[in-house]
Amino acid sequence: MVNYLPRSAWNARPPKDGPGNLTVSRVEGAVIHWPGTGSTKVIHTQAAVASALRGWQDYHMDSRGWSDIAYQIAVDQSGRAWTLRGLRTQSGANGDNDVNERYGAILLVLVTGEQPSAAMKATTRAVIADFRKLYPRGTAIRPHSAVRPEPTDCPGDPARAAIARGEFTPGHSEDDDMTPAQMQELKNFIEARSQAYALWVHKQLRRDLTAVVKAYALDIKNYERQTDAADAARAAAAVWATAPKSLQVDGDPAQEPVSPDPATDPEPSLPDLDPFPTVDEKTATNGDKPA
Repeated sequence: MVNYLPRSAWNARPPKDGPGNLTVSRVEGAVIHWPGTGSTKVIHTQAAVASALRGWQDYHMDSRGWSDIAYQIAVDQSGRAWTLRGLRTQSGANGDNDVNERYGAILLVLVTGEQPSAAMKATTRAVIADFRKLYPRGTAIRPHSAVRPEPTDCPGDPARAAIARGEFTPGHSEDDDMTPAQMQELKNFIEARSQAYALWVHKQLRRDLTAVVKAYALDIKNYERQTDAADAARAAAAVWATAPKSLQVDGDPAQEPVSPDPATDPEPSLPDLDPFPTVDEKTATNGDKPA
């Protein structure tokens, strides 16, 4: 919850008649500003901030002819939120009337080259969260340089970089912030771990694949050895079974074979063979066939 310092805290002048309140349906987001004084003298104490706000109000009302100080809320480096026009009143800081109707205006009390503090960013996130409650469609967070019709360097490079990193977005945590050097270190770490993991996976897959290939080759060798022996045995049995009886010598190789008589030696039928007879693997080696 934001504790908004009232206008009396900086002794503000009463505003003149101005543009009135923002129209909820038209608001697209909030724009981030800085004073752009060109000075490097910091404005940190509460008294210094109050004095600076009065000076900017005098300039806007007396020199520019505006109804009040141009911004809605100011946030300083200590994380104090100052009520200027207030979140409901249309600002005069963004550019022309169209841009002022579409965006709110938050002033960061920064000088040239100054980085927004963690306290400033935290309070700005809280202010933007309040802004979004009033204007639910107003979710954009933009630097002034992104919406002003004429060129401007507002709100300065450090604030623009913080916007780009999401450091003013509600829900962002300072724990999420990383320097470029830290980002590079994290990137290098991730790349090194990724390469190491890829190498480990490659070695594991190669070892597993080698084992699979060896097992497959052994299975193929065993299969070929057994099927070759079985095929040879079947072929021998089939040839012997189909031979004429006159050629089937009953175990006496000296007996002279008799020419077959077609009338008495009809063509024999094939025996009922076991398609996969038992084979003595000791007699069947790879590439050799039993006699």
